[in-house]
Amino acid sequence: MIEKYFSATHVADLSRFSGFTVSGPDANTFLQGQLTNDVTGLGLGGHQRSGYCTPKGRLLATMLQWRIDDQTLGHLIASELLEPTVKRLKMFVLRSRLVFSDATKPLRAFGLWGSAASGLAPGTTIALADSGAWLLIDSPCPVLGARAWCILSLDQEAQIGHLLTQHEQRPQAAWMFSEIQNAKAWVGEPTTEAFVPQMINFELTNGVSFTKGCYPGQEVVARSQYLGKLKRRSFRAQLSETSLLSRSPGLTSDSQTESSATEFNLATYAQGLVGKDVWSASSSHEACGLVVNAAPVFSALGVQLSAIDLLIETSLDAWAKQDLHVGAIDGPSLDAQPMPYEFPAAE
Repeated sequence: MIEKYFSATHVADLSRFSGFTVSGPDANTFLQGQLTNDVTGLGLGGHQRSGYCTPKGRLLATMLQWRIDDQTLGHLIASELLEPTVKRLKMFVLRSRLVFSDATKPLRAFGLWGSAASGLAPGTTIALADSGAWLLIDSPCPVLGARAWCILSLDQEAQIGHLLTQHEQRPQAAWMFSEIQNAKAWVGEPTTEAFVPQMINFELTNGVSFTKGCYPGQEVVARSQYLGKLKRRSFRAQLSETSLLSRSPGLTSDSQTESSATEFNLATYAQGLVGKDVWSASSSHEACGLVVNAAPVFSALGVQLSAIDLLIETSLDAWAKQDLHVGAIDGPSLDAQPMPYEFPAAE
């Protein structure tokens, strides 16, 4: 079934993500008034990034959204934010005719690497069954190649999920690495309410519509875009093996092997960096940014290497100085990495 659309060579079980659906005659109108992206413009067979903001324009969560039918949309979100996000959205339903899927039975996600069938471009969504199973083609990773999300209900996981185990398994940290390679940010519990969308380049990864109308925080987001110059952005950076060994307690050269234990340890260490302060050696009085996402580096064959890729949010001035450290002013030093997209010329 999946092979008809995407030939997978590696699969990762993405337990860090969970999904929910919203359906009903008023689902489109309701979500249009709550999220950062244009719901009514999302056609059948498409998907997009979107966000949920506070009235002050700070992102409570980011999500992957896809259209299931005219009155139903699916959403994939950081697992720890599923319950609070759905709970908050429900506060504003009032008389809207819609229902949320059962939060105790969340949708499950798998990450696939391989090759998409001819004609299936990034942004395409394919229904794999009459209900409860979707394949979302995403932008390819420069290192790991073509990618797709496979999102399943619990019922479909029993029928389709076992097929995914027939492929070579990779840790979900490899999927996060591929997201960081594409500089696509995810807000989780450590960073909720830390950023306005532009601070994580969300409008550059098609997560924001500036023509759709009102939603919580819309005025702040619009002012950030059109009034004045953006002073903060997110950038790719890397902690090299040398920097890790010299500055990170508990990490030794013996631990930097290709064993499953190492994958767990380094991945756990990387995940623990999310939400940590970023410091500039040129300004010791306060932190200049935050770690948005972090994951171990992987080779094209899916082998974990002894380095960590990060997406960090910081001021343009601090980034220009290239003297950044994570965790403390004397913490591990960060090496700049190329971005997969360009910033507007005015910046």
